[in-house]
Amino acid sequence: MQKMTWRKIADELTGRIESGELTPGTRVESEEEMAARLGVSRHTAHRAMHELQRQGLVVRQRRWGTVVAAPKLDEKKRIAYLVDFAANRFQADIMTHIEHALEDGTRLMVATSRNDLEREAEHLMKLQGEVDGIICYPSDGDANAQAFRNLADSGYPIVLVDRAPRGCEDLVVLTDNVSASQEAVADLISRGHQRIAFFGSNNDYALSIRERFIGYRAAVEPLGYPTRPYERWIPLHLDENSEMMYQSISDALIALRALPEPPTAAFCVQDWLTVGLLEACAQHGLEVGVDFGIATFNDFGPMFFRQSWRLDRIVQQMEAVSVTAVERLRALMRGESLTKGPVRVPAKFHPAEDSAEILASSLNSPMGAITR
Repeated sequence: MQKMTWRKIADELTGRIESGELTPGTRVESEEEMAARLGVSRHTAHRAMHELQRQGLVVRQRRWGTVVAAPKLDEKKRIAYLVDFAANRFQADIMTHIEHALEDGTRLMVATSRNDLEREAEHLMKLQGEVDGIICYPSDGDANAQAFRNLADSGYPIVLVDRAPRGCEDLVVLTDNVSASQEAVADLISRGHQRIAFFGSNNDYALSIRERFIGYRAAVEPLGYPTRPYERWIPLHLDENSEMMYQSISDALIALRALPEPPTAAFCVQDWLTVGLLEACAQHGLEVGVDFGIATFNDFGPMFFRQSWRLDRIVQQMEAVSVTAVERLRALMRGESLTKGPVRVPAKFHPAEDSAEILASSLNSPMGAITR
């Protein structure tokens, strides 16, 4: 006989209520009666009944016990989007896509952690009592991994997007970072580059960054050279210390060019690193797309870069990521069992123009004549 879990018991009772077999006002057996009938522990029966109460399917009535609840008129579902910085364009785009994907009548609450792990933990505790489900763009770091894990294991609907603390990878919807990175680096190799540098941000605990590094290494492995001397991890400073970040990238490029076999191209895991590398190339007289190739993830649009056609660009399909996250959350809120993640969404790859075309374009255009 298959062992009865609290989830199976809750699902069976939910089905009977939703099918109309158990009508509003019908008394539901007590936890003691349920445990005895099914041969489970009182704790298992209690968890099943607690889940039905959480969903609003049953209510406790004095002197009568637990009964099937009457359907609520105009009931509105509430979900939360918990994000590090809502003002950031990338995260703001995700929020917009989430909002557009919601069913009519579903209300969206937004909470920001400001990339503070303690603040994020406080929001998680508070929101689970205020909303029916949470979509979260986690803060940097793994400190709240157990909090996410506990929520998911308790049956509370939660889905992560783009990032996942270690141990929570099964909860996330994100870009297929490994394949996208391999494709971009492979394009550099197809253009004749035999030594390709890697520029990563120092938050290598982020799942997306780790996967992009894996994709880079997988792509350059057939070239047969040790990659460690070509790998650079740059502290990201996007505030008043941005000059420090740009200087770190410039120093890294100087060191890379001093290698016995210097790289002729680089792969960057995100836009800001690429901006710094573009500046460093300009300082050292390297013409991107002609003397030096760059492949990058591009989350802020092609206009973020000057002459973006010189770059191999990976564009994440965040609308598809967001819609998939909403669909999974909606299924969890219905009590459905889902195949565990991570769920990966393909990215779009935009290769750089041919170097000969770039050279001709720069010579023929007024802007090119000025900058050369």
